Amino acid sequence: MVRFEDAAGLTGHGREGLRRDALAIAAQALAAVDPVAAARRLLRLEDDVLYIGDDAYELAGRNVYVLGAGKATIGLAALLDELLAARLRAGAVVVKRGQGRPLRHIEVMEASHPVPDEDSLRAGERLLELAGQARPEDLVIAVVTGGSSALAVVPAEGITLEDKVATNRLLLASGLDIVRMNDVRKHISRLKGGRLAAACGCEIVNLTVSDVVGDPPDYFTDLTAADRSTFADAAAACDAAGLWERLPAAVAAHLRRAEPAAETVKDLRRVHDHIVATSAIMCKAAATAACALGYRAEVLTLELEGESAAAGRWMADRLRVADASAALIAGGETTVTIDDETGPWAGWAEEAATFGPGRETALGGPSQEAALAGALALEGGPPACLLCLDSDGSDGPTEAAGGLVDDLTAKAARAAGSDLPAALAAHHTGPALSALGDLVVTGSTGTNVNDLRIGLTARH
Repeated sequence: MVRFEDAAGLTGHGREGLRRDALAIAAQALAAVDPVAAARRLLRLEDDVLYIGDDAYELAGRNVYVLGAGKATIGLAALLDELLAARLRAGAVVVKRGQGRPLRHIEVMEASHPVPDEDSLRAGERLLELAGQARPEDLVIAVVTGGSSALAVVPAEGITLEDKVATNRLLLASGLDIVRMNDVRKHISRLKGGRLAAACGCEIVNLTVSDVVGDPPDYFTDLTAADRSTFADAAAACDAAGLWERLPAAVAAHLRRAEPAAETVKDLRRVHDHIVATSAIMCKAAATAACALGYRAEVLTLELEGESAAAGRWMADRLRVADASAALIAGGETTVTIDDETGPWAGWAEEAATFGPGRETALGGPSQEAALAGALALEGGPPACLLCLDSDGSDGPTEAAGGLVDDLTAKAARAAGSDLPAALAAHHTGPALSALGDLVVTGSTGTNVNDLRIGLTARH
């Protein structure tokens, strides 16, 4: 079960009962999308046959490899390492720095997230090296989860790691949704867009979780899934965010050339997808937990997107008109657009690349931004609270998961001399929430589905 650091502090002020209930509901929701628990229920080994649910994969006479990357990958890799043991020919996975642990049969590498680094490049090259060892009759089990775009990189011809890093920084601050960001990332890579699967040239089983709205495999396990996006989609994303003049010259030139031979992989016939955790499962579990506490629960949407502050205000507006004892739940993936590259967020991605345990929490992230905007919109309304968190425990470039606020938060901030509107305008939300005792920290949760929003109104 996920633990909330300083739960007593989070629930010791404001609407204390609502706050306690929100954390309890979130804990149950996150437990429901524990990928290892879900995979244990699906996987079994009988003689030389691996069963995943009702699907059977013959292992006799085949080399079996495990390849993967992502923030929810280490637990799945450890499970496969234990289950398959000596049946594994080789394996390698790359995880976020601080998440790694030794495994007996699978190599574990660590790299930077959300901005790639030299370790990301070494990891991507290692994955391609092992993929090249697979024979057509072999089996690759891929555990690619959200975060792989930064954790494993191999730039396209003519593009350097520095170009990739600079492009990633621009994308993260662009306000583009994850789908359009990945349209660009996949088209400047020799690994993404199904290219790792093509390098394997054998049957592939994707064992994964979804952190993208709508659960499209080519966006959350894109190393080993056929890709629907095109160079035209990548160019459209750059047009929409006005990126062309700011992109590294080599990246812009590569995207504009759009050479057919450099297009992503469109046809992978021997790939099987098994998605063990999704936003729908998380939100359904949140609703069930809320009902058990006496609330009338409603899942508003699984597709909450757009600017994080607007999403926080939208949740608050729904809470202001909701009946008593309401639990409003939403899943999705919101973004933050950073317009001022010389302001207080300048260089935030560089800081994120070296962010580690014990460091002061960085400026903020999408869930923190949604929480602070929600707090301002809740003021003056009926008693209510709003919990906004990233399901993997790492919101944006920070070590915080999100924020927990209520209708009394804005008043408490003014009494403490904190200017919440200014903090929100500067995207300086993490320190503002921390000063109020409203910053939610969980550490790594072991999962990585969409963001979770839980709003509660006072019970009768």
